[in-house]
Amino acid sequence: MYISDKLSRKKYLGTIITYIGIASFCGLFSAVYEHFSHDVYSDSMIHLFLYPLIGGASVFAILWVTGFKYPSGAPVIVYHCGIATLTVGSCLDGIFEIYGSVSEYVIYYRIIGIMLIAVSAILCAIFRVIYSDTKTTVNSN
Repeated sequence: MYISDKLSRKKYLGTIITYIGIASFCGLFSAVYEHFSHDVYSDSMIHLFLYPLIGGASVFAILWVTGFKYPSGAPVIVYHCGIATLTVGSCLDGIFEIYGSVSEYVIYYRIIGIMLIAVSAILCAIFRVIYSDTKTTVNSN
């Protein structure tokens, strides 16, 4: 096992544990919020913990198990922002539903969150191609 593999493993474990912690906090927050909501429930609030759990911890666990090198830089930051945007949008949607109000702006959180995740995937693919081209060029000399 190379040093870079150990660093990659450490980054994956740190990211997975962080997302599990965020998912736990979201689950606890939604449970407490709905407890004090006078028996009014919201699907967005009930499923709030799923964005960081499935979109965060599960995705990075799958990447780690499949041996994908930990992505660095902009793709990861943009992906984290996408997951955070989806989570906050779901929380706000749940709060508005429980309150009995409707906001036409909540849908933008989902749109922007999905767009950020798509941009992250595109950036990851571009960086992978660029770095594979530079390695071939350096090795051929």
